[in-house]
Amino acid sequence: MRSLLLGSVLGASLMFGAMAGARAESPQGMQLYVFSSGHLHLDKSILQNGSSGKMEVPVAFFLIKHPKGNVLFDTGNNDRLITDPSYWGPLTQALNPDRTPDVAIDAQLGKIGIKPDDVKFVVLGHFHLDHAGNIGKFPNSTIVYQRDEIRAAFWPAPGFATSYITSDFSSLRSPVGQDMPARQRVIELNGDLDLFGDGSIYIHRAVSHTPGSEMMVVRLPKTGTVVLTSDACYLRENLDKNLLPGIGNAYSPSGILDAYSWIRRIMDTENGDVIFAHDPDTFKAHKHAPEYYD
Repeated sequence: MRSLLLGSVLGASLMFGAMAGARAESPQGMQLYVFSSGHLHLDKSILQNGSSGKMEVPVAFFLIKHPKGNVLFDTGNNDRLITDPSYWGPLTQALNPDRTPDVAIDAQLGKIGIKPDDVKFVVLGHFHLDHAGNIGKFPNSTIVYQRDEIRAAFWPAPGFATSYITSDFSSLRSPVGQDMPARQRVIELNGDLDLFGDGSIYIHRAVSHTPGSEMMVVRLPKTGTVVLTSDACYLRENLDKNLLPGIGNAYSPSGILDAYSWIRRIMDTENGDVIFAHDPDTFKAHKHAPEYYD
């Protein structure tokens, strides 16, 4: 299928558009739902350099209902893990993920009557195993990612290969002999994107945790602005104290600090709420599907 590739020219022009969009009125009918692929059980030093102690952290992903189409942000752990713990190899023991049938993405989205074919766009914060695991379940959706991230996913820099599982996203690749690399529709970015051109869903490039990490700003008619960080920021404490994650999760330390500054700017200028994908306290404090923010 035809791929839509968007280059670096998007950066400056779409940043200007987002600033205008921030003042626009978001469309009525928008709803934000918070889901989870269960929990991971890991040492805090992974998320916060210099810390220690075991943590249970959520694996959050999000669905936004928009008048122009449903948008999924991240896809959680690959559901194959539920019946095949060997799929993650040594990471299954290291991260000890929840593996009960109720954490499957189909079961989670089913809470609000959504099936994979109902999703128009799948936006990936990055391609790590707990964020891009279920890409293969959305062959009829348009996948939105940064060009640098898909390059890193298939051939990461030395020292940063641990959390990419190629079979999670290998279905994106066209068969041998095809001119275009993507098997399905994609939007390949090198910058920011106002997804619907109305400021209500804005994707921000943040070279930080990975080479092509991106965050999402959702501007809701009643709730207001919500920032979805994926792993550009792990914990609220990291944001408040400018704390970096462990070295293996900090592709660009300076980029992580820039991401923190960008999040704080949205919080200050738009009174924005922030939902971190792995912060247990933040996750508990927010509504979970089938409840929603509108």
